[in-house]
Amino acid sequence: MPYTLTQLIVYFFTYAVIGWLWETVYCSIKDHHYDYRGFLFGPYCPVYGFAVTTILVFTYRVRDNILLLFLVGIIVATLFEYFASLFLEKVFHMKLWDYSHLWGNIPGRIAPIISLGWGFGVVLLVKFVQPLVQKMINWEEAKIHGFLALIVVLVMGTDFICTIISVERFHTTTQMWDQRINQFIRQLPDKLEHDHKQVHAAVVAHLNDIEPERKLSWNQRRLLKSFPQMKFNDSDKFNKIKEHLINKNN
Repeated sequence: MPYTLTQLIVYFFTYAVIGWLWETVYCSIKDHHYDYRGFLFGPYCPVYGFAVTTILVFTYRVRDNILLLFLVGIIVATLFEYFASLFLEKVFHMKLWDYSHLWGNIPGRIAPIISLGWGFGVVLLVKFVQPLVQKMINWEEAKIHGFLALIVVLVMGTDFICTIISVERFHTTTQMWDQRINQFIRQLPDKLEHDHKQVHAAVVAHLNDIEPERKLSWNQRRLLKSFPQMKFNDSDKFNKIKEHLINKNN
């Protein structure tokens, strides 16, 4: 192992924060409003932390060969992105990104153009960003002997547990929405049964009446707003009205 455990933990935290800053700034500019990015409560994106630490380990032996670094970076980052998407879908029943509109996607989780971008990103990361981060971590270990790693584990571990609880409640709430919407649709006149546009319009017009007793929390509304492509794979009706819920809660 080219890195110690405490180094990997601090790498994970550092790049999770850098990833959060990048996504927050980029998406806020793109969407013309402030986006508090990240799946967890805190200002960090674990997917970046996990991805970068994994990349650093697997590219360590080829870091001096630009071509191999580029190719290995593509492979490792693409595999990570695929399995991260699969994990979110199977464990949390949700999708945070969808590349279905891009050529060659598999199946909406990864796409060639995105993987190519990962390759260039890995080269820039290993050659220019990592040396600066390494200097900071060497200083931290010399001064406080890896104590930062313990703080990271405690803080992010607590955050992760709280997020799991929040997302499970979110999932339950989306299913409650589906049940209420289905009840509402059953009460509509038979002539609207096959007119999906009118049914959808009727549902949107009566959101206040349909809304279940369990309200969306601040964090759940934030996730809806920050990840407009997010979908729950077993709450089809909720997926169709979530955009209106975002506007309703603004």
